[in-house]
Amino acid sequence: HRLQKLTFEGDCVKSVGSSETGNGPLQFDDPRGITVHPTTGNIFIADTGNCRIQVLNNDLIYACSFGVTELDSPFDVTFDNEGYLYVADRYNQCIKKFTSTGQHISTFIS
Repeated sequence: HRLQKLTFEGDCVKSVGSSETGNGPLQFDDPRGITVHPTTGNIFIADTGNCRIQVLNNDLIYACSFGVTELDSPFDVTFDNEGYLYVADRYNQCIKKFTSTGQHISTFIS
């Protein structure tokens, strides 16, 4: 339930979260996928147990979260070349597309 920023040598520079679950900013419940926005450097984390995406800046400072009403167990995240975020939503059994500010664009169902 923790995210750590490491040097290439493996030394911890900064850590957020804790050994226990939580649902506030910088608290996680079973975080899974993580990706970095290609231009802003913001970090997007699939906070699976809290059914949301948490966004941190590259210094691990909380920026925002989104998806609580649209997601049910987000499992992985990635960006396309245009800067759109794709979220694998496990229990909704779909992929959801968002803007980098959290606006839901579309849903892809197999």
